[in-house]
Amino acid sequence: MSGIPKIAETGTDAYSMPELMAVEMSRNLAYDNGTTGGVGTSATIPMAAVRLATLTVAPDIVWFCGASAGINPTFSELPLSAHDPIAFVGAEAHVPMMRTVDMGMQGNIWNFGFNGGIQVDKHGNCNMIGIGPYENLKVRGPGTVGVIWAASMNHCYLYFNHHSRRTLVEKVDYISSPGYLSDGSGRSPHLKPTSTGPRLVYTPLCVMDFTEDTKQLRLKSVNPGYTVQDVLDNSGCEIVVPDDVPATRPPTELELMLLRTQVDRTGTLRTFQVTYG
Repeated sequence: MSGIPKIAETGTDAYSMPELMAVEMSRNLAYDNGTTGGVGTSATIPMAAVRLATLTVAPDIVWFCGASAGINPTFSELPLSAHDPIAFVGAEAHVPMMRTVDMGMQGNIWNFGFNGGIQVDKHGNCNMIGIGPYENLKVRGPGTVGVIWAASMNHCYLYFNHHSRRTLVEKVDYISSPGYLSDGSGRSPHLKPTSTGPRLVYTPLCVMDFTEDTKQLRLKSVNPGYTVQDVLDNSGCEIVVPDDVPATRPPTELELMLLRTQVDRTGTLRTFQVTYG
């Protein structure tokens, strides 16, 4: 039946799509080594990615884990939510949640973060508020707490557990996490000058970045098991497609070993479902 989400599979039993996404996120966190950042509450895959990055390409990252507000946790059993006490295991410190929010809004502590939403548009703006007229929303989202930090932190990464025409839209109904607003020059007059906007977008089908001039979504790589056409068919906004779009690199044996023995011993990412369509 049309309209029913499909589980995103990699076409191999060697690793799952959530594992692939976590590994690819972790690789790109080499850019943030030596800086401070964090993840939100419902951030199962980003939690795994940051934890893995501290074991591989970014050992000097300082990070906080969502609602637990634990600094540099060292859990080896991946929690489904940062509300889970497991997210605090091995933490070096704890920051009260209101203080965490204050620091996020000031933009002088957090260099990077991971944001999601119920909608994202071609300029990286995310909507967590709802869909439809505000007085009579068809869908009510969880709200904007945390994601508005994208206006002040140096940059953010966007991630979505579902890729569809309803998620990737031409224009979001509301902006709760600002991307590049309307074009390549839309962000700078309104937001903190040092805040450069989203760097990458991760979905179950692909990895995207943004064009240098108009700051429009651009396909960077396609996840194993899918094609460029699959990405376009399941997107409701225009995506720039380069002449050569590689496949997202599979996890190496070392990356999988570390992920499964030091980050996710109980196999959360092997059964966690990400979807499309």
